[in-house]
Amino acid sequence: MVHVVLSWFAGSLGSMPAAIVVATVLLRLALLPLSLRAYRAENVRTRLAPQLQELRERHGGEPVVLAEKTAELMRREGTGPFAGLVPSLLQAPFVWLLYREFTGGRLRGYGFLGADLSHRLLTEPAMLAGWLVVAALIVVAVWNRRQLPAGTPGLVGALQFATVAFAPFVPLAAGIYLVTTSAWTAAERWVVRARFRSSQQK
Repeated sequence: MVHVVLSWFAGSLGSMPAAIVVATVLLRLALLPLSLRAYRAENVRTRLAPQLQELRERHGGEPVVLAEKTAELMRREGTGPFAGLVPSLLQAPFVWLLYREFTGGRLRGYGFLGADLSHRLLTEPAMLAGWLVVAALIVVAVWNRRQLPAGTPGLVGALQFATVAFAPFVPLAAGIYLVTTSAWTAAERWVVRARFRSSQQK
């Protein structure tokens, strides 16, 4: 099914890399309503941080009571403790299907900047397209790290570079997917947070 969709896009666009980009964007667009709910939940948690800390201090020795009070507080705000996980959980099956497509050899013969989409930077270190993918991921990771709030733990900042470390081990097709979805996430997060800031200032 995934191969049929990608092949149709590739035939329409005249390019398999473009087909991967379009398929990724359509997937992210389909998940946008859930992503917006996740960002709203994140914004609510940030706003409720003092109250959540107070609950932890008051009921730290009573895990059940703490969970109930936290859930009640979140419910009053129209969100829940796991709202931010839903987009990732729903995206996971599609990512798995795409990864199987990329690693199954079915994209062998399709190229990008002279490199086969099934090749990996780890085994083809001279592949220019692979290095361009890594460079693009570094740019996105640096941008994401700069957008993190002050006081964010160092580990969270380092995790922004996880895709950079992962990219050389996967086929070039998967690298194109990683660049597209990472750039989408960065832009989405920036736009949504800017809107939240502007709404709070009104």
